[in-house]
Amino acid sequence: MMKHKLLALALVLLISVALVIPAGADDIIVVSQPDEVYVFLNNIAYARDEIVLPGTGAIRLALSPQVYADTLILREDGVRVPEYRVAPRDGQLIVEWASQSTAAARTVTLEYLLSGLSWTPKYDMVIGDEAAERVDMAFFAQLQNSAFDLEDVQVHLIAGRVDTSSVVDTMSTVTTNQIIAGYEEIQPQSAAVGAATIQYIYEPGRIDAAIGDSVFVRLLEATLPARRLLVWNSAVERQVQVIYKVRNDSTLPLAEGVVRAYQDDIFIGSDFVEVTPIGGEGSITVGSLQDVRVSRVESSQPLNTFSDYDIEVRIDLTLESFAGEPLEIEVVAFLPIDVVDETFSLEPEREPGNLLRWRVTLEPGTPLTINYGYTTR
Repeated sequence: MMKHKLLALALVLLISVALVIPAGADDIIVVSQPDEVYVFLNNIAYARDEIVLPGTGAIRLALSPQVYADTLILREDGVRVPEYRVAPRDGQLIVEWASQSTAAARTVTLEYLLSGLSWTPKYDMVIGDEAAERVDMAFFAQLQNSAFDLEDVQVHLIAGRVDTSSVVDTMSTVTTNQIIAGYEEIQPQSAAVGAATIQYIYEPGRIDAAIGDSVFVRLLEATLPARRLLVWNSAVERQVQVIYKVRNDSTLPLAEGVVRAYQDDIFIGSDFVEVTPIGGEGSITVGSLQDVRVSRVESSQPLNTFSDYDIEVRIDLTLESFAGEPLEIEVVAFLPIDVVDETFSLEPEREPGNLLRWRVTLEPGTPLTINYGYTTR
């Protein structure tokens, strides 16, 4: 659906959805107001606009000053314009070119990147009791507009970012990575321009948004499977953290964003969730466990050897529960690189990155201590 149409029979009769600025007796400026925008996370959008103009007459196009002029792709009747001029004037970017059209009307299409449009994923997670195995998740998109008024514009929300420091247009050269990835015989037209990272494109539909508006659109509301974990990262934390591992069995990937957690109609915390594909699990920390006390004590001493660099390290990890029932807790720690002579009072599970993990059952009122040590050189 085109927003900007000019009657082909006269320069001065324009369809009302196009903004027209008279610039002189025989000179008319038409302001580009996109029909479609692809909005990235980092205050960048890719816009498309289509305008029908009379075949003759001096008509120029005006772009928002937030448009990146070097990303403009200008076509007339489907053919890319070989030469055009973009100049700042009166707070706008004015586009001029010598039309080669001889028809009564011509269709002009524009594509460009601009700043001033961005979106942010927002999540609300409602938790039942501690034994519940599912959580209620609402996924909203917050669209921020500081560019220009959007009137019934088809909006696509891209979970990704574009690098405007190395922008290329839609006729970009194929990169080595694209060649390695390979191609299907028929490729759909891509909306991406520039060096962009695109994880997923969400489709909220047509949106109205005035300058300065923040528009909230619900993308998903679902009840998702979840596992409640109690984890003590002994290297950096002084409390046991409550983490929900939420499996995304919905129909949409979940973009990275902030999750606000609620329980018993009370806000209990917020956390950043990583990109969670369909079928994947996201980790959401909702707070700390108040009825478990933990402590980490480390001691070290040089060894009586010929080397001044041999140091013996001993670490005691102690947990004590004041809860009314046993708790399953995961205790994690990290070993430095290149250590020797490791000793453990309780053998841990070893994971990549020198990560140690103990899965323990903590009984109420009974302290549990894990001792381990090593020698550094």
